[in-house]
Amino acid sequence: MKWIDCVLAVAVTLSALCVPYTKVEESFFMQAIHDILKWGRVNDSFDHLEFPGVVPRSFVGPLLISALTYPANYLYGNQSEGLSTQILARLVLGWLVVWANAQFRKEIERVFGSQTALWYGVFGACQFHFTFWTSRMLGNTLALVPMLWAQKYWLRSMFATSGARRQRGLCYMSSILAFTCVVLRFDTAVFAATMLASRLSMINVRVICTLAAAVTASGLLSLAVDSYYWRQRWMWPEFRVFWFNIVLGRSSEWGVSPPHYYFTHFIPRLLLGALPFAGIGILANRRAAQLAAAYIVSIAVFSANAHKEWRFILPAVPIGNLCAALGAARLDQVPTLRLPTRLMAMALAASSLALAVMMTYISSLNYPGGFALALLHSTESSSDVRVHIDTYAAMTGVTRFGQLNHNWIYNKTEGLAPAQFGNFTHLLTSNPKQHSGNGFSVTAVESGYAGLDVRPRLLLSAELPVSARLQPLVWIMRRNDAPS
Repeated sequence: MKWIDCVLAVAVTLSALCVPYTKVEESFFMQAIHDILKWGRVNDSFDHLEFPGVVPRSFVGPLLISALTYPANYLYGNQSEGLSTQILARLVLGWLVVWANAQFRKEIERVFGSQTALWYGVFGACQFHFTFWTSRMLGNTLALVPMLWAQKYWLRSMFATSGARRQRGLCYMSSILAFTCVVLRFDTAVFAATMLASRLSMINVRVICTLAAAVTASGLLSLAVDSYYWRQRWMWPEFRVFWFNIVLGRSSEWGVSPPHYYFTHFIPRLLLGALPFAGIGILANRRAAQLAAAYIVSIAVFSANAHKEWRFILPAVPIGNLCAALGAARLDQVPTLRLPTRLMAMALAASSLALAVMMTYISSLNYPGGFALALLHSTESSSDVRVHIDTYAAMTGVTRFGQLNHNWIYNKTEGLAPAQFGNFTHLLTSNPKQHSGNGFSVTAVESGYAGLDVRPRLLLSAELPVSARLQPLVWIMRRNDAPS
């Protein structure tokens, strides 16, 4: 890796250290990694058997992260609980993305030159979503690792000087895309289809056989691993996700957005300062336009689905950054535009970096549940603790890695009757009024992000004109007659 790859690695590491807690979207993978590190073999104590979620997810990704985390965790004392182990697992994923991105950037350097590769690295290292989210335990982030490798071989299949290298690149790309779609994220099939369609003239019997073999092997791998961990025959999680979201059309239950939302809202947020140069690259460079066309078609297909999230189009970020790098490199070739181009590119990159820092700070305020559980551990010395964690607290930072005391009982059961809370000595709750009249008293409160306060008048002083507004979100309550 070169220095620009190390810059991205540092940014990813700092993001994970500054914001160590995770949210509900990461829950399955985070809990699965904890359970694999603690027990290995599936048993009744695994979190996903108690809280299976709406749709199943594959254990292949968590097994890989656990395997890579285990050696360092073993040297550290083989701890399955503790924030340090959670951070370590997240860093393993983040560094995998950095490594895959370095391989893609290396291919960019081989095909387009060192200047384009440098600009690609600069734009990526300054983007919030490409630094903060690369260590977050999302299926989309796990899938980004093989997608970056697939994009590397996509470039090779398009621009390699040797026909044999192009053919091998296409076979490698097909195999990686098949694994990604079948095992990790079924929706990457949209990107896979347009990437393969762009090389349609090169697809022959060898490529088709390679693709068929990869799909079969990936399907068998998922069936073997996930049928075991889910204790169900013929468990293929990504097919069930496809059936639930596409065939049954139930993804819209999680919100809908207008058709233009990816292009007018998410892409500007993802690319930030790279966006203007991406437009220039697409207009001024034929190869950039060729690359962008496949991904624009993919995003248009995603736009047909009413439910939209930025993470669905995460694989488009590297291609957008490549187009931006090609645009900056193209302008840099014009002597009269060289200095203005470099100044503008660095200004936009610096603006993106400033936004990334601000958004990372704001994101750190979104985990009151995790902070509340840590505070309870630091203030409660009794070994006879039975704590109930309500839905909001569980969604904002509480994982099994944070359940530090083996003598305590942690419970996340939903829909309890008021009388049933009497079985607990402590509560982490977002609704203290519900319990204040039932024998519980507030002992502490954790605040979280509630918006931004903008005060332009402070521009005339030394203070920042923008500040985060906090409000109480999670209360720690103790039963009045609980033993000390």
